[in-house]
Amino acid sequence: MAIQTARIKIIGMDYLLQNNPQTVDPFNAFTKAKKRITDKKKGKTEDDLIELGNIETESKLYFDAELGVYVPTRWVTEAICTGAYSVIKIGKDKMRGGIFATTDKAKLSYDGMGKVKTIADVVGTPMFRHRALLPQSGVRVPKDFPIFKKWSFTTDIEFDDTIIDFNGLSSVCKRTAQYVGFGDFRPTFGRATAEVSNV
Repeated sequence: MAIQTARIKIIGMDYLLQNNPQTVDPFNAFTKAKKRITDKKKGKTEDDLIELGNIETESKLYFDAELGVYVPTRWVTEAICTGAYSVIKIGKDKMRGGIFATTDKAKLSYDGMGKVKTIADVVGTPMFRHRALLPQSGVRVPKDFPIFKKWSFTTDIEFDDTIIDFNGLSSVCKRTAQYVGFGDFRPTFGRATAEVSNV
């Protein structure tokens, strides 16, 4: 067995929509902030709705004080594990024992990133906001998301070459990036190309 390292660059073909799932936790600060608005009995004001949209955008963003906007590298490892069987006939469980991210986060590059110093710069800039009408309990409700254009990220992945070789890894990455994509509402959003190289 030999553990090798591949550098994977993902280059977006269209928009990337983020949706950090942290608000599924009822004790999360964003969950509580949203609840204070959604629980209002006498109707919500326009200011309430604006604040709710801001909270949704901020809570769905992946942001690190040092990196800025980032993507979780588990997006890549999970995509490889899930997509491997359709490309090279290696099952998901076996793949999970042979693919390892070298870091948890990959810095996102995107159009307009020079404008972003803090998380508030994303929330307060219309080009980084997407509003969609989504079905919920039989009606459609507006939801806000962070969105990025002309995006890319690079991450290193370690792989066990007795489970998957470099050529197989490259093929899986390229197919998964293009036909499955990354982020939320894929493949409507998040389709990409992948460049894979040995490190």
